[in-house]
Amino acid sequence: MKISLQKVIRIVSLTVFLVCLTLLAFYLIGDARDAAANKDIDKLKDAEVTVPDVLDEYAGLYAENPDTIGWLKIDGTELDNVVMFSRHDNEKYLHTDFYGNSSYRGCLFVDGWCDVLTSDNIIVYGHHMKDGSMFGVIVDYQSEEFYKQHKYISFDTIYEKQTYEVVAAIQTELPSDSAEGFRYNEYTGSDEKSFAEYVKFIGENKLYDTRVQISPGDKLLTLSTCAYHTENGRFIVIAKKI
Repeated sequence: MKISLQKVIRIVSLTVFLVCLTLLAFYLIGDARDAAANKDIDKLKDAEVTVPDVLDEYAGLYAENPDTIGWLKIDGTELDNVVMFSRHDNEKYLHTDFYGNSSYRGCLFVDGWCDVLTSDNIIVYGHHMKDGSMFGVIVDYQSEEFYKQHKYISFDTIYEKQTYEVVAAIQTELPSDSAEGFRYNEYTGSDEKSFAEYVKFIGENKLYDTRVQISPGDKLLTLSTCAYHTENGRFIVIAKKI
């Protein structure tokens, strides 16, 4: 039995429509679940719980999930999120929410090689969400005008409240494993040579001049997310503790 071309086109179109509808439903359900989880997380923040050495503000979060390492916020933006840390599974929170559920948004998380108490550079990763959530907002630092209105970043660890001043916004890419080149995602602070390479990397790649200088011994914060200008593209914002 022959099937007309028109019928084949209708079948293919219907199949594509159903697939798109399923994907849309998946994302909408995920968004709703993530929104509900965020409300629960906000309730845990400031909960009346006491944990030794942990700030009272974050004790409730830590009691619920001891992978909690801090809270990141940029005033005037949607960025106001818990930050996680898993030393032995660096990608644990790439697609896992605060409660351990599968989530395409995941959580903001500190690189497993970092130590928030001792590292000179703390690297925080997050997804580049098109709705501006998670690290979708940091790509707005491409605009110098946006930077001028958002010069400061609040990154509290569970042990200490901290404020950072933006040093540079950079659009870059990760070199392949076999390629030579500076890897910003491996710099946690060590010797003078590494610091000099980091300063050179910033100078050669910054999108504009903030006139904020860094010196050996400064405590730095690097926010990193995906960028789509090239394969393995990344957008990063570097700030220093003040």
